[in-house]
Amino acid sequence: MHACAQAWAGARQLLGGRSLEVSNSAGALQSLQSGGVGTAADEAGAALQEADTEEGPVLERTSRCPGQCTKYGTCNEELRRCDCPLGHNGTDCSVLASDRERRELCTAYGHTAASCNRVDYAQCINGCNFRGRCTGGFCHCRHGYFGADCSLSLSLDPAAAAAQQAGASASAPSAAAAGAAELLAGQGYAVRASGPRVYVYELPPYINVWQSLDRLDRPLMYMLWQRLLSAGLRVSDPATADFFFVPIRVRLAYDSRRVMDAVSYIRCTWPYWNATGGGERHLFVHTGDWGRDELSEEAQLLTANATWLTHWGLARDHDFAGWKQSHRPGRDIVLPLVLQHSLLTAYRLGRFGPLHPAGRRRERTTTLFFAGRVCGSRAQPWTNGTFPNCPDVLGKEDAYSAATRQRAFYHHHNRTNWKVVTSSQSYAVDMMTSKFCLAPTGGGQGKRGVLSVLMGCVPVTVTDGLMQPFEPELRWDRFGIDVRERDLQLMHEILGGLRPAQIEEFQSNLRCAAQHLFWSSLYGSLFGEDGRYDAFETLVQILRVRAAYPGLAPEEFAYVDASFAAFMTCGEGPAAAGQGGQKQGGGAGQVGAAGAAGAAGAAGTVGPGSGMLGVGGAGLQLALGRAVDGNGTARGGPVRRPRPPGAKQELCSHAELPTHAVTTCNKCVRRRGRLLNPGGTICCNQKDLAKCPRLWD
Repeated sequence: MHACAQAWAGARQLLGGRSLEVSNSAGALQSLQSGGVGTAADEAGAALQEADTEEGPVLERTSRCPGQCTKYGTCNEELRRCDCPLGHNGTDCSVLASDRERRELCTAYGHTAASCNRVDYAQCINGCNFRGRCTGGFCHCRHGYFGADCSLSLSLDPAAAAAQQAGASASAPSAAAAGAAELLAGQGYAVRASGPRVYVYELPPYINVWQSLDRLDRPLMYMLWQRLLSAGLRVSDPATADFFFVPIRVRLAYDSRRVMDAVSYIRCTWPYWNATGGGERHLFVHTGDWGRDELSEEAQLLTANATWLTHWGLARDHDFAGWKQSHRPGRDIVLPLVLQHSLLTAYRLGRFGPLHPAGRRRERTTTLFFAGRVCGSRAQPWTNGTFPNCPDVLGKEDAYSAATRQRAFYHHHNRTNWKVVTSSQSYAVDMMTSKFCLAPTGGGQGKRGVLSVLMGCVPVTVTDGLMQPFEPELRWDRFGIDVRERDLQLMHEILGGLRPAQIEEFQSNLRCAAQHLFWSSLYGSLFGEDGRYDAFETLVQILRVRAAYPGLAPEEFAYVDASFAAFMTCGEGPAAAGQGGQKQGGGAGQVGAAGAAGAAGAAGTVGPGSGMLGVGGAGLQLALGRAVDGNGTARGGPVRRPRPPGAKQELCSHAELPTHAVTTCNKCVRRRGRLLNPGGTICCNQKDLAKCPRLWD
């Protein structure tokens, strides 16, 4: 073990042996002792030493870790690192914390007695892939398997490891070495041909898996972590990777310390952070309201070259609101929020979904609808004609939502055929019977932009400098209206100036937009979609094009890559382009001038004033000179897998409306907890994640 790893091992021992300061005073300690059966330490020790009762494979080989690591913890055979469950420490995890220390550790990581000691596979990434035992979020993997989800093992057959990587690269010498890591051994796992290829760092468990998932309100990072494997994007050999995924939870300002710890460990253990220019091609997920701006200055500086996937797309400072630029177009990516099941149920989208082919089409008689908080203090806004129209509770004009809600209410709350109110008892019906729905910010990005689209209501965004989910790769101007803040008082004239045909075109584009903005493969189908163009696949395609054309401006993706242009309009890409393995020089993996321009035109991205490159310019040169692998082979775009005649749709449905050849998600017996189904709901009841349905390639 080199000096850097030794330092981290010492830090872990210190963590396990010290008394942590407990900040949660909500009674967790009392509930921890309420079971009345022995001590927490005794129960944990017995659970870890008990033989697993679940069926699953065991690899017969000598462990590379010291002592009794595989008895008490999990041996990361590749790094020769012994990973310990919560409350265990030492070089082989054999040192058990005292009852008091364990109670404090459980509380510090958000656990109660039940979640800290309970065997619950819903608390672990991919449910440990049936290759381990899940206790307190930690996978105690069977001998020979390792990783946060027990998906990794050292290949007994070097040729098998190389073959697994063949889907990612025709030449993978480092994977062919004896003892190379292999994903889902024995399941026939293969990397998706079109990519992108993503390597997931295996970090010490106290950094990313000890936390209780029950305390997560936004579990997107963990869901993406699961889905990368089931979608065939994850690779076990980092030398073949296009991107490097850093699996840590970042939600609030205090998570900055976790970011710095993770980067420090990564730099200490792998060469790729420094080799990529200090974090280039590294992916982080931030689920907080203000994205990168919530990080400490030191954490922002440390990850300045990395790509942040966030919900907050503020691309420049907003002086009035006091918001600082957080999003960097072309480097970071704005992701849509994951809408909770309770919210989708409350809006009755499964029963009355207006975008579902069998859904009821109500007449949209209201011009614009908004209901929600207007004043930051939650006070009722004044309607006596004065502005500011919110109580002066902070000694200055209310800057909540950058004052867009306050100004919209002031100018339009009493406008004929508009409904701008602070609350509504018929929220869902109001959205389904309105042509336009106001989608302002609140304290952060907010959910109305996505929810409006799902309800078939054209979203009206109003915050200057704020990029919407997947913008600019996703053309929001094809299905939404953006009103500048200075024009809020004229919003009725802007909307009233649209011709009926224009409004109809916006509405007709909403179904495709909804597919890009909803995490269908994670949650399940809601409006008859099959998950092929969902938010996860949209993120994948953006990353694929970035890997193929480094430095290309996102506004030019659809012009240069015909497969991407077709995907973004929920259409079929050129079939030959996705075959991969085509030699450079205008072959099937290439996009010619006519193909690129034609597909981009179909996507609504080529034309006067579009900001796109003209035919014959630099975009054409990029189209004819695509990125290739080391052997001169170009990876093309994805190819849609046809569904056999009579076969059911792979993705289950939550819709109560009649949907042809689709099973209900109620039959997903493994679907529970914050992470829903291992591998995403697309893998409903599939034990082997390598066999999850793949909608592309």
